Amino acid sequence: MKINTLKAAVIGALMVPLTAIHAEEAAPAETSDWSISANVGLYSDYIFRGYTQTKHQPAIQGGFDVEHSSGFYLGTWASNVAWTTEPLGSASLPSTSDGYMQDNSVEIDVYGGFGFNVGPVDVDLGVLQFLYPGENTLGAGEADATELYAGVGYDFGFASASVYYYHVVSTDAWGFSDADGSEYWTLDVDVPIGETGLTLSGHVGDQSFDGAGNSASDYTDWKVNVDYALPFAEGYSIGAFYTDTDMDKTTWTVNNEYWGEDVIGAYLSASF
Repeated sequence: MKINTLKAAVIGALMVPLTAIHAEEAAPAETSDWSISANVGLYSDYIFRGYTQTKHQPAIQGGFDVEHSSGFYLGTWASNVAWTTEPLGSASLPSTSDGYMQDNSVEIDVYGGFGFNVGPVDVDLGVLQFLYPGENTLGAGEADATELYAGVGYDFGFASASVYYYHVVSTDAWGFSDADGSEYWTLDVDVPIGETGLTLSGHVGDQSFDGAGNSASDYTDWKVNVDYALPFAEGYSIGAFYTDTDMDKTTWTVNNEYWGEDVIGAYLSASF
């Protein structure tokens, strides 16, 4: 989804680091304090924090980021989704022919924050807004969600690692009512494999939902990803991943489909 410090945990898709470019290419003059980067990817499935957002169908995703040398950044990212209009009905959800939304097929994320260093440790603080344009279904929790996040990262040389904490501050979130206070913790590790262009990444996350009756949906997710930077096309990479969860099947089965099952997928991505 984003800039280097927001690599994996925000949406669950492991993106390659973005390459910053300057808005102007003047003669050997001064360099700008601002940089712009972009990314686009084609995925066999959009997995967010362990569960499918596209009913196991392909997703095209992309975004833009603007960064200042001070550490301040703003960005946006988007992907097609299918879960918002999926008819509800399970042991823990109301039986209805409607989904959370009557008409929606896209997720748009807007985020901003500030990154800085404390000695060798990278620190990242920000806010993330999930938007699902369209009309909400009467009686269902809002799909839109707002989170504050804080993260720390460290480069060990042979590997880099980061820990992030996300805290919901909106009343509803992803169809859960009264979800203010819900939390998500992540640990992500990237290990470059020599000079091969391969990077092996591991992720584990823990999601807990606040609000009456929402704790039954708490779960842990994990993911392994291998990324190969194409030597003949700078900024392009291909990759494959495996992800799974310990979601309760009764709670997370919607319209007879279990959303938290294990998934093997692949992708092609590019950064500019």
